[in-house]
Amino acid sequence: MQKNNHSLFGQIVLLIICTIALSIAFLMIHAARTVFRSQIPFFQLIDHQDGKVVTLEVGPEPAAFTGVVDLTPSPTTTIYMILGSDFRPESGYRTDVLMLVAVDSLSGKVSLVSFPRDLWVTIPGYFEERINAVMQVGGFQLLANTLQTNFGIYPTDYVMVDMEGFLGIIDVIGGVTFETEFQTADACDSSLDPDRWCEVGPGKVTLDKDWALWYVRARYNSSDFDRLRRTQEVVQAVAKKVISPTGWLKWPELMDVYASEVESNISPDELLPFIWFVFGFDPDEDIRHYIIGPNEAVGYQTADGAQVLIPNVPLIQSILQEALFFE
Repeated sequence: MQKNNHSLFGQIVLLIICTIALSIAFLMIHAARTVFRSQIPFFQLIDHQDGKVVTLEVGPEPAAFTGVVDLTPSPTTTIYMILGSDFRPESGYRTDVLMLVAVDSLSGKVSLVSFPRDLWVTIPGYFEERINAVMQVGGFQLLANTLQTNFGIYPTDYVMVDMEGFLGIIDVIGGVTFETEFQTADACDSSLDPDRWCEVGPGKVTLDKDWALWYVRARYNSSDFDRLRRTQEVVQAVAKKVISPTGWLKWPELMDVYASEVESNISPDELLPFIWFVFGFDPDEDIRHYIIGPNEAVGYQTADGAQVLIPNVPLIQSILQEALFFE
């Protein structure tokens, strides 16, 4: 009799444990399907199959992308994208640098327009997500379609550089030198400063490859909008170095880095025409700078707690209109 009581007690305990385990599993599945659905690849695959579009709760303006006007540049203007990825073999990548480059062959002028990585966009045929995730979802074609859907622009060519490629380019040209109006002070690796705190500017600064990478990526003590400015400063400094007399001598090495470390739909041979374009080109005078900043993108927290930026499309299109058209 005592043995039967022990057996019954054990069965009751086991039943309670199973009930608790099933309840926890149900709650986890429910949370995965609802609160964390957009962050789980399994549900993304289900939601995206057969071209189904999933609209997430992103803010008070669900129809924010209506009324987008297609911006068609002049026949002499080509739109490129410079992308910087944080690629790591174990975790994929995001393109935290997204810079539109409009090149006008008639005037010899260039416009740079930087987009913040947390800009919340509609990815056509998929879902709504930060703009820095688009390349990993569907490559450059999807990014071009996304930019056209949300902002009315359609870039035709791109270059994407990961951290190794960035270091390689800066190393080949012997570092960068530029003027900056602002001080950048932020946490850094001990290899740059024993105290793990680095400071640059204001004034004229010269950075080697490791300092340049820190400069464009520093974000703990400054905003992403400030990082857009710093990235443009480095891109302009690279351009000045590449087209200088000493830079011409580095072109074979740069082409090696380009072929091995840069992803692009532009082959090295197709870069040769740019040699003629840069004759007489002055980066200080011929580059116009634009940033999609806090006036054009407002902070917002999505239903699943993500901190994103909701674009003000008319204001962004106004900036792009100015950037794409040259006198």
